[in-house]
Amino acid sequence: MRSWLKWGIPLAIVVLLGAAGGGALLSQYVYRDTPTDQLSSTTTEPGGGMTSPLGIVYTPEAAAHPDRLTVQALLDNHFRSINDKSYDLWKSTVVRSKWLELPHDKWMANYDTTRDFQWTVHRIDPGPDGSLLVMLTFRSNQTLEDAPAQAKSTCVTWNVVYPLVLDEMRQGLRLDTSKLPNSALFKPCE
Repeated sequence: MRSWLKWGIPLAIVVLLGAAGGGALLSQYVYRDTPTDQLSSTTTEPGGGMTSPLGIVYTPEAAAHPDRLTVQALLDNHFRSINDKSYDLWKSTVVRSKWLELPHDKWMANYDTTRDFQWTVHRIDPGPDGSLLVMLTFRSNQTLEDAPAQAKSTCVTWNVVYPLVLDEMRQGLRLDTSKLPNSALFKPCE
């Protein structure tokens, strides 16, 4: 059985990941330096998976990826910024074009009631130009006014492929969430 089937990942996400990853690029890994103090901040799960300090679960395959610590630090900060309503921390996790699109007041209006939880990183794959593609699922709670228009619910289940691209200085990774409408599936929680 394909690994994505046993995790309940929709075929559409797998197709998106495969299309975005591109044939030969899937075999190339980009190694990045990550502070070693983050090694002790994770919890090892039975079967080889890991859980980050924030509670993001990494499947054994994702946990074994050489860039997992870099991805972990970025995702922990990104979701912590949303849950803690820390705009400055959020800005440090996304590409410049995204925070220019969402200045502080607009970001607060969009996320003021949002709380993300139950994250699982299923895969981390290389993308073009030193980027990574991270396939994850999570849930969000929010008021009906802050829910996506296509899933008006106080609880939404998300299946996303986050592109992580090199920042403008080519020194670190940032989430390029501007591509999300085409790489996110969501529905009201069951």
